[in-house]
Amino acid sequence: MSPSIPDQLTSDLQAPLSVSFFLEHLKKNTEPRYRSLYLVGEVSAVKSSGGHLYFNLKEDNAAVSCAIWRTVLPTLKHIPKDGERIIIQANLSVYIPRGTLTLAVTYCELAGQGDLQAKLKQLEAQLRIEGVFDRTRKELPLSPKKVGVIAALGGAALQDVLRVTGRRAPGMDVLVFPAAAQGERCVPENLQMLEEAQQPHWGCDVLLMVRGGGSPEDLWGFNDPDLVRAVAACRLPLVTGVGHEIDTTLVDLASDQRAATPSQAAEIITTERNELSLQVFAQVQELTRVMKEVIGRCETEFNLLSDRDGLYVVPDRITQLRHQLEIHQARLAGRDPIRRVDLFKIQLTNQWQRLRQYTIRPAIKERYLALATQMASLNPEAPLSRGFVLTLDSQGRPITSAKHVSIGDELNLKWADGAQAAQIIKPTKS
Repeated sequence: MSPSIPDQLTSDLQAPLSVSFFLEHLKKNTEPRYRSLYLVGEVSAVKSSGGHLYFNLKEDNAAVSCAIWRTVLPTLKHIPKDGERIIIQANLSVYIPRGTLTLAVTYCELAGQGDLQAKLKQLEAQLRIEGVFDRTRKELPLSPKKVGVIAALGGAALQDVLRVTGRRAPGMDVLVFPAAAQGERCVPENLQMLEEAQQPHWGCDVLLMVRGGGSPEDLWGFNDPDLVRAVAACRLPLVTGVGHEIDTTLVDLASDQRAATPSQAAEIITTERNELSLQVFAQVQELTRVMKEVIGRCETEFNLLSDRDGLYVVPDRITQLRHQLEIHQARLAGRDPIRRVDLFKIQLTNQWQRLRQYTIRPAIKERYLALATQMASLNPEAPLSRGFVLTLDSQGRPITSAKHVSIGDELNLKWADGAQAAQIIKPTKS
């Protein structure tokens, strides 16, 4: 029976082991024991090669080589950078051709990120109790003429916004309100610029608050409670685009709309010219369809009206409708009974002239005569021929009650054969 590998390793020192045998033994016996290993340390010597990322994880007097294979990179929550202190989960890998030990990273986060997440959840809960996130969101303007952008000067986020707005809405004005994207100046400058951008003299229709991606520490200023409250209280529509798609800050929860990136924030508030042209074309088609329907209904109504007995001349029908329109306009302007009677007189005269010009059925003639009698009975001056007097105030309005006049009021008294002015001298007991 052949001896096991450990037996061979502990055999007589006079029987040297081959390098490959030793490394294969090391690989077989160490890799399974050091899987899903958690380490914490500082990142150094980051480099990329062949789509893979290599770096050293070190502390004061020790370092270990680490690698993130290209198939793993897209799945990581955080990509390590030089100088960062990180926590990794990794598998030990022995590379026999070179005799090197490497930690193959499968998970990475910033050291202390767990504390930040706990603090973030605590702040979010506190602001939810205050109702900061429960307000009604403001609607974004369809085609804003002027947009205010709160961003760091020279930053990639601002450049992305200017590039997108220049392409999609070249006629829109963009005002930049510079504010630090991180550090001690981040919160006070963003608060100041947010308040300034809302001033009426700038004339902004909508605001953007944008920042490029970064670590949770870099983005922490946008979780500040004072800044979050200011975003929620903003008087103008506000879109936030802080970090990348996987990043969500508290200002995103308080804004009117959250964008995954600064570029998407610019796309949200702009309408591309081609898209706008398609919208206009669609609206024109809809209006054309509606107008065709209206014209079709009018043609049907016209044909029905033209087939009725006694209506043979289209211009007469148009004239009648025009007079009816004038009557409705007079009713809207006021309900003066004398004016209404005058309008009915005009209508009656026109209708009577048409009756005299055309031969129509007796039933229709009787209808018009009845209408004339009804119009005459509505004339407020008809009782004057029977000895009554029509009393009008100085504005020519009928007085229907003694309560409506006072001593000294000037009146107009109208009889059937004339009118006289009068004045109230003293009241008369009834």
